[in-house]
Amino acid sequence: MSEVPGGDGGGEPPWNNSRKSTFSKSSSSEQLILQSSVSSSSLANTESSSSSFNETRYSPLGYQAEEATTNTEQETAEEQSASDQMSEFQPEEIFRNSSCTVCKNRRPKIGWKKDFTYAELQAATEGFASENFLSEGGFGPVYGGQLKNGLKIAVKQHKHASFQGEKEFKSEVTVLSKARHENVVMLLGSCSEGNHRLLVYEFVCNGSLDQHLSKHSCSPLGWKKRIKIALGTAKGLEYLHKNNIIHRDMRPNNILVNHDYEALLGDFGLARTQQEDSDHSSETRVVGTLGYVAPEYAESGKASKRTDVYSFGVVLLQLITGLETTDKELKGKSLVEWARPLLKEGNYPDLIDKRIVDSHDVHQLLWMVRVAEKCLSKDPHKRLPMENVCVA
Repeated sequence: MSEVPGGDGGGEPPWNNSRKSTFSKSSSSEQLILQSSVSSSSLANTESSSSSFNETRYSPLGYQAEEATTNTEQETAEEQSASDQMSEFQPEEIFRNSSCTVCKNRRPKIGWKKDFTYAELQAATEGFASENFLSEGGFGPVYGGQLKNGLKIAVKQHKHASFQGEKEFKSEVTVLSKARHENVVMLLGSCSEGNHRLLVYEFVCNGSLDQHLSKHSCSPLGWKKRIKIALGTAKGLEYLHKNNIIHRDMRPNNILVNHDYEALLGDFGLARTQQEDSDHSSETRVVGTLGYVAPEYAESGKASKRTDVYSFGVVLLQLITGLETTDKELKGKSLVEWARPLLKEGNYPDLIDKRIVDSHDVHQLLWMVRVAEKCLSKDPHKRLPMENVCVA
């Protein structure tokens, strides 16, 4: 994100005026700009100081609104062969050997990847001991472990390993191991031995977003951290889409954070390249998570970048509201069903998580709400492409 709208939270909240005074509309789309001197990096380190909220011909994130609709022909041209896609990865330009400033956990060097034996992973996880269980991923359980060289890892077992052939598994690993970005969990290697299919990822030290948003969390996630996580998630998803990888299971459980609250997208067992998904166009099995699945995906079983964008919009709603997609407070409605009327009416205060109602920045909230609304458009062609959601 090149810039993040923000301020000191002072002054009259924008929603106290009519929507016409807040947003300038054209005949085809809402157009506005949120300008600020607060950069994404300053969110983590300094207090927001000042902001301006001006109406112009631009959209919430500074992109020209005329560019919001993706040309179908352009999308078709992007659907290249897997080998062509992989040749476009340039990890050394955007990936860094970063570390968590708290636990000093460094990421492995770029390009480090190996085929693990099952015995190695058994030893690393102490026989997949229950005390090393981390979470239940989209395709199976995830265990924490440590290699002999001291590197901490997360090992994911595939539930249905016997149904996935060696060739298909290796193809998936080849694609996913190329993904190198500071906001994407790194795939370190794999194990394909007998009926065992395991993926080995870097270990991310501070759990997943759902744990931090939980009402049972002893330390509620602050507003600045929520903004930072939203930005990191957007950058990670933009990177995947730029390289024609569709995540297919975007949700807080799959957004991991370190102690600096840098977001890393995880659980790529469900991911495919856009080309591969096109090759599987006859499939109708939806593999995402209920509450995050775009309407057209639920109907056709066909995933796309736009279905990922919809799921990202749901995640933004959760960051704003602190609610689960099937929260009891929603009285039987899904989070999106509950939120749509409030979004349409501009009734944003009713969306805010009560735990941060006195600490959020009204301009940043407005920015996040408007982005969420555009990502959740029922018409997939009107959703924001991720490259327009954030400018890395």
